[in-house]
Amino acid sequence: MARFLRRSASTDQPADEQNDTQQKPAAKSQAPEAPSRNRPAMNSLVEPPTRAPARRGSRRRSSGGNGSATAATTTTAANKPSARRGSRRGSQDAPPTDPTEQMLALLERQTALLEQQGKTIEQMAESQALLTETLLGQRGEDAVPARIEVLPRLAIFVDVPNILYGAESSGVRLNWGKVADFLSHGRTLVRAIAYAPISDDPTARTENERFVVPFLDHGYRIATKPLKRFTGGSVKANFDVELAIDVLTMSDRVDVIVLVSGDGDFRRLVEIVGARGVRVEVMAFGKSTSSDLRQVADRYIDIAQYADQLRD
Repeated sequence: MARFLRRSASTDQPADEQNDTQQKPAAKSQAPEAPSRNRPAMNSLVEPPTRAPARRGSRRRSSGGNGSATAATTTTAANKPSARRGSRRGSQDAPPTDPTEQMLALLERQTALLEQQGKTIEQMAESQALLTETLLGQRGEDAVPARIEVLPRLAIFVDVPNILYGAESSGVRLNWGKVADFLSHGRTLVRAIAYAPISDDPTARTENERFVVPFLDHGYRIATKPLKRFTGGSVKANFDVELAIDVLTMSDRVDVIVLVSGDGDFRRLVEIVGARGVRVEVMAFGKSTSSDLRQVADRYIDIAQYADQLRD
């Protein structure tokens, strides 16, 4: 009976009440959404979980990393002004890009350098003038500095057989020391060579004394060559080749060459040496001198005219 009464009561409820009862479960179903809206507030009330303490090594590493980073940023910040200054200085010291400006700058530098060199030269000239005045004052007011005079260089070549035959025919005995002094007056004697023949025969002592002895002790170098004997007793020693070679060799070292010979075979030699700019003089006896040799020589000296000065 009780169960029946409950069922009837439920059926006897008005429609509005039934609708309310039907809407209550829907409200219950929608009720859980409210806590979701208020969830942040609830979470804020909950205490955060405690973190585990970090290890010491990790802290040191992190602190070291932060220190290096800060140092790097500090260094970079410090270098920024210097970089700006360097860029400004570079922009100020940079050479002009215009070719005309570059040329003008180069000309200004060269002008300054030339002016400095000119001042240095003037100072050197003043010092030299002062030194000269000092030296002149020590030597005397009217003293004049000595001049260095360069004398022409001289070489003498003597064809002994040719010149001795001419001397014997003229009856003159020459002193070859006086001849060397006569020719080297006002000149510097560099070389004097006498080309004298000698005999292989030990008994022909007189011939050796005749050609060699007159030139001893007078500063001559003696070039010897054996005599050639021909049938009939005649002898000859030809020094043309040796003498010509020596003359050509010395022509580059002297200013004047004196050929003491009257042999016309030396005509071409005199022309060649003269073409090199060397003064060539021929000295011999007039009677035994070739006319061709006289013509090509720069000066001809007749020994007969100076026999008294050159006689032994």
